[in-house]
Amino acid sequence: MRVHSIIYGFLLLLLYNCAATTEVVYDYNLNVDFNQYDTYVLCIGDFAVEHNDYPQLDNDQVRRIIGDAVAEEMESKAHRTNVLSPQLQAGFRILISEETVEFKNCEHSEQLEYWEECKIHLETYEEETLIVYVADFETNDVLWHASVLCDLNKAKRKLEPYIKGLVNDLFDTYPKTQVGQNPDERKMVQ
Repeated sequence: MRVHSIIYGFLLLLLYNCAATTEVVYDYNLNVDFNQYDTYVLCIGDFAVEHNDYPQLDNDQVRRIIGDAVAEEMESKAHRTNVLSPQLQAGFRILISEETVEFKNCEHSEQLEYWEECKIHLETYEEETLIVYVADFETNDVLWHASVLCDLNKAKRKLEPYIKGLVNDLFDTYPKTQVGQNPDERKMVQ
């Protein structure tokens, strides 16, 4: 019985160490007072699908959900949307990298004592990164950006809360100290 406990403990530890961790990476311009900005506009170009080879990861629905989440976070940071005179432009990028790994499966012939056959198996792994940024509208200088590894290949019902959670995690690093009322709270008041 004790051996089984040790084996289960080892497997649990191995599973825990192999679990994916999401770490937000961010940077911002230290010389900018983010509290001076009141208005923003979303970058319309970011809603165009870029990775047509990966329709399960990059499609109109995914981009719409990300755009809505970015708008919600910008408003929660006391920025209001203003298409006519925006001070900031908020946007996002989806990066997809692909790595192909080669596995060899060799079968040994016991009778002739040599490798009878070696088959090569190729496995392709995809990794997605979500990047959110805010730039000065006039100068096009990126003032803040944050990124996180993600998995956008989810069922439709799980995709929206997953993306909203990612964008929220990214905006937790946004350096504006004056924040506004949460957009969901405004809906409840009305």
